[in-house]
Amino acid sequence: MSHEAYELKAEAREQVGKGSARAVRRNGKVPAVIYGDKQPPLAIALNYKDIFYKIHG
Repeated sequence: MSHEAYELKAEAREQVGKGSARAVRRNGKVPAVIYGDKQPPLAIALNYKDIFYKIHG
């Protein structure tokens, strides 16, 4: 298995939950959460096209 690191632009999300995640998806973005060592979770949104092209080349 290959290990690669990618750098993607993300924006912070103020609201979390199913409704706000659906609204993010309607705008062409992918909702995500970053979990870190002893830090609160950070809700973000990533551009769908950026993720798609990183995965599929």
